[in-house]
Amino acid sequence: MTAPAMGPADHAGVRRNNLSLVLRLLGTEGTRSRAAVAAETGLNKATVSSLVNDLIDRGLVRELGFDGRRRLGRPATLIELDGRQVASIGLEINVDLVTVVGMDLGGRILFERGRAIDVARRPLIRTLATVTAMASEAYEEVRQISTTVAGITVAVPGLVDATTRTVAIAPNLGLHDLELGERLAEALGGDLRVTIDNDANLAALAEYRIGQCAGTQNLIYITGQTGVGGGLIVDGRLARGASGFSGEIGHMRVGPADRICGCGRRGCWEALVGLQQLMRDAVPDLAARLGAQKDKGPEAKVAAIVARAEARDPVALKALDRHAGWLGTGLSILVNIFNPQVVILGGFFREIGPWVVPTAERIMHEQTMAPDAGGCRIVTSNLGYSAAAMGAAIHAAERVFDDPTTVPIADATPLH
Repeated sequence: MTAPAMGPADHAGVRRNNLSLVLRLLGTEGTRSRAAVAAETGLNKATVSSLVNDLIDRGLVRELGFDGRRRLGRPATLIELDGRQVASIGLEINVDLVTVVGMDLGGRILFERGRAIDVARRPLIRTLATVTAMASEAYEEVRQISTTVAGITVAVPGLVDATTRTVAIAPNLGLHDLELGERLAEALGGDLRVTIDNDANLAALAEYRIGQCAGTQNLIYITGQTGVGGGLIVDGRLARGASGFSGEIGHMRVGPADRICGCGRRGCWEALVGLQQLMRDAVPDLAARLGAQKDKGPEAKVAAIVARAEARDPVALKALDRHAGWLGTGLSILVNIFNPQVVILGGFFREIGPWVVPTAERIMHEQTMAPDAGGCRIVTSNLGYSAAAMGAAIHAAERVFDDPTTVPIADATPLH
């Protein structure tokens, strides 16, 4: 294939690129002086000063005062990412829970709501109405705090074509070839930018940016909702694969053929370590009733398992030990392939962590080729069930980091 002809970038394009460079540096590395920004970006000091002033005028950067650590020469003024005037919205649609988060550019949570609904069995039109209402509520709330909303990203558990904003297949939701982004944008009206992505990818992005292992260059995030998926950060980048469909680790064949998965296949990892199977094994007398309670999300359902485990119920403890074994086996496959520094267990895995992590980690080590599992460790997420929605909000904010000029020059009215 012949590469397209490339023309020289115009002055505005160069400036947009440099504004993005400075804003990303402050966003990822934190507080800096103008001189430090110049040294780390390779831009000259005069250019950096102009760029920083532009970003301050847009409400994206603020001055903090003099650097008290400097002993010689003229005191340096420190600057940092501000972004209080810019917000983004992340929304996750899962089997029995819809979560929406509003976040400003600095990562401060402005709005958060969750609603338990039976997405898989509801008519699509009702689900879209609920999602639209929750997105609209979040938009109205954050607009009272921030003057600019960069956009909204929707997280979905399944194969997503981000380019066409289409859910190709989400078996646990019963969705196929749904142009979700287009339909939601139309329902919301206005000019709010709507994008969609896989829930595990977005949760992994949240962990990489704001989780307890933030900045870890190679990590795997395991979702823990009704289904099981994975988001992969490789060398500091989200690994999407050739068609953007990577991370469907819940459908690795690891178990016996008598375990039928929600995708219709047999022996999938999800069929062994997903919440539905865990309820059937750990609380068999409650599983049917809990599964029928579509007004309750996964957190309420796993609470029954935790209560039995805390009471040292032998059925629950045996089920959790078996669950830990299959969890460790699946993780060993991932560690053999990707050699991550850390595996982060999200969702309901966090609640059952005390009973499953030690065994899962031991089996992962036993079944991994590399000594000491290549240094990989297992931790539970501190972002809870909102990880994917937080990652979606971070994803929506990327538009601003890519091009800070999308945020207009702020007026002189101070924020309160």
